[in-house]
Amino acid sequence: MPRYGAAMIGGEHRSIRVGMCQVNSIVGDLEKNATLIVDSARTAWSMGSDIVIFPELALCGYPPEDLLLKPSFIYSASRYLEQIAKETPKMTLLVGFPESGARLYNSAAVTFGGSVVGTYKKRILPNYAVFDEQRYFVSGSGPIELFDVGDVSLGITICEDIWSPVGPALDEARGGADVILNINASPYSVGRRYERAAMLRTRASDLSTPIVYVNLVGGQDELVFDGGSMVADRDGSIIYELASFEPQLGVVEINLSSKVRKFQLDPRGLFEYQELEHIKVAPVRTDNVITGLNQGSQMAHRPTFLSHPTPRFAVNWVDELDDFFLDEVISALELGLRDYVQKNGFEHVVIALSGGIDSALCAVVATQSLGSDRVTCISLPSRYSSSGSMSDAQELADNLKLKLVVAPIEAMHDAFGKTLGAYLGLSVKGLTDENLQSRIRGVMVMAFSNETGALVITTGNKSEVATGFTTLYGDSAGGFALIKDIPKLLVYRLCSRINQLSPAAPVIPVAILEKPPSAELRPDQRDDESLPPYDVLDPILMALIERDMTPDELVSVGFEPKIVYRVSDLVDKSEYKRRQSAPGVRITPKSFGKDRRMPITNRFRGAK
Repeated sequence: MPRYGAAMIGGEHRSIRVGMCQVNSIVGDLEKNATLIVDSARTAWSMGSDIVIFPELALCGYPPEDLLLKPSFIYSASRYLEQIAKETPKMTLLVGFPESGARLYNSAAVTFGGSVVGTYKKRILPNYAVFDEQRYFVSGSGPIELFDVGDVSLGITICEDIWSPVGPALDEARGGADVILNINASPYSVGRRYERAAMLRTRASDLSTPIVYVNLVGGQDELVFDGGSMVADRDGSIIYELASFEPQLGVVEINLSSKVRKFQLDPRGLFEYQELEHIKVAPVRTDNVITGLNQGSQMAHRPTFLSHPTPRFAVNWVDELDDFFLDEVISALELGLRDYVQKNGFEHVVIALSGGIDSALCAVVATQSLGSDRVTCISLPSRYSSSGSMSDAQELADNLKLKLVVAPIEAMHDAFGKTLGAYLGLSVKGLTDENLQSRIRGVMVMAFSNETGALVITTGNKSEVATGFTTLYGDSAGGFALIKDIPKLLVYRLCSRINQLSPAAPVIPVAILEKPPSAELRPDQRDDESLPPYDVLDPILMALIERDMTPDELVSVGFEPKIVYRVSDLVDKSEYKRRQSAPGVRITPKSFGKDRRMPITNRFRGAK
């Protein structure tokens, strides 16, 4: 492996081998997480690591939310941290955990010799988007500490700390840190890896200091942590990366020269590093003998995404996504569903398969994520269901080797119609009749769930959820809204990509992609009779929701005023429906849920 110029000045050769443990923690399962940390540390140590590092709050899982308000939870976490240290006495570990003191801190513990020898407390607490850290934690303060492992000085930062160009990493580099370790719980959204890589390149180059970035992986409620841990060298180049969307352990050797680093950071020799009074050095020396890396370490692995063009992400960002990004979205959906199912103890899922494109995408993702033996589909045709949709549903189920239960709802629809007609004093028709069919289907899938214990996957996409084009207690009924953050245009692109990946024969019947979208709740119904066409609707929704643009701003850049104001009104008036919806995988930079918290009772509509 190249020495990155270590012999250029003074001939000094030093290096450190860092074990990067990209683990999938389970929120609240302290015992299992502690075992995972110990087992991973032992593996990384056997591969020659000098220090083994884990993600932010790896011990308790992220985000622990109001578990942090329970004293017993904090106490248990501290006991398990002590246990980890005792079980790894010859190793140096860096473990994220909640630290109690005068207040509560988001901290990283350095363990060695069977005990905790020091901690770093997160200094910059994010309180935007999905983050609520100022609700629970206070910021670390006081002198910055560096930790010595052998003859290498390490600075420690936690997630948001590294994003600021004048944050703690600057003090650590100026104070003589040879390497900065940054532990993270950074959730996925489209394009987020590029933002991280760009930031790390800039920060490492500005500080002339290598940065080791270790990220959490796994699904937690609506969040997906995508891993993608990486190392940026002092020149800003990304020299090492772990996989995305899967747990992985790797060891990277970082070659150092303090003279080279000091020269690059301070070429005129004006700065005396060790005279900084606010820098303390806490030695954590080990007796580890480096025996080399095993063959699985991928030390020279080069990330593929860095050679990919950086996306611009305009208002209609769906059009910019190529196959690379579409594959990422599919991976995120699969991981989010799989972890939600498994971490919550479900064995099986059930999907109402209509023959439409949304339920088709859900069925494919569920099958690829869980296996066909853990997915059941139910076809619930009404008097308005077309024969084409029914045959499309059967063909898709056959392609995926899924069991398809056919249960017509006509008898129930007729009985409900007669009973409600007498109750209401008029014939059931229009929207009442359409919602009635949807609610009958909701009853059917929930009954299957009650009887079998299967988790119901709802199939509404973001365009429908945004505009209220769903039925409460009907198609919105279920336990996990898999594609609630996927705009309709992206649904089509993902389905086309799935078929492209199966060139021998399309997985999703071509007819499903080609027929006009319809809920089939009345004769010859089409979505564009109730909503603008999706190529018009989705860009408006993206701008209103993800960019917080006002209707007037959209009109000023050329959108049709009548359509904009109508869509904006639909979004605002549908908040009460979204508040009752199931969680689903976050894909966009602003999803419905923690990202966007609008009042239900709200008369602000913006200027017209």
